[in-house]
Amino acid sequence: MRSDSIHGDLADSEWAAFITKLEAAEHEFAQGRPAAFKDLWSHGDNVSICGAFGGIESGWNNVAARLDWASSQFSEGRRTREEVRSAVGADFAYLVQTEHIRFRVPGKSEQSTLELRVTMVFRREADGWRIVHRQADSQKNTQLP
Repeated sequence: MRSDSIHGDLADSEWAAFITKLEAAEHEFAQGRPAAFKDLWSHGDNVSICGAFGGIESGWNNVAARLDWASSQFSEGRRTREEVRSAVGADFAYLVQTEHIRFRVPGKSEQSTLELRVTMVFRREADGWRIVHRQADSQKNTQLP
């Protein structure tokens, strides 16, 4: 894990508190409950998501609908993550991580697994840190062209 921070202890503690909320919200998301994760997003027109199930959505209404749909694909999920890199500035931050999600597709008995590589971009707003972009795709081993 590598993290760079360019500001002081108070800002670092705010970021740490946000990451704790994010971790809990992502766990809820993998349970099929998207509300806490959606609460961490900026609700402006300039948010975007390139989701693990494909597609690109822009604007809060489209992103919110996509998050609802994506979370509905999970039940009984357990999620772990490994931070690869992060950087936190005064108003912007990013996080690169791998995510491992074991879950059941609703209505099915067998377990499924998703291994993702994820990049998220955050912005500090009046009420604290908010997600403004998330990109996730399947984790693959390095392959030569």
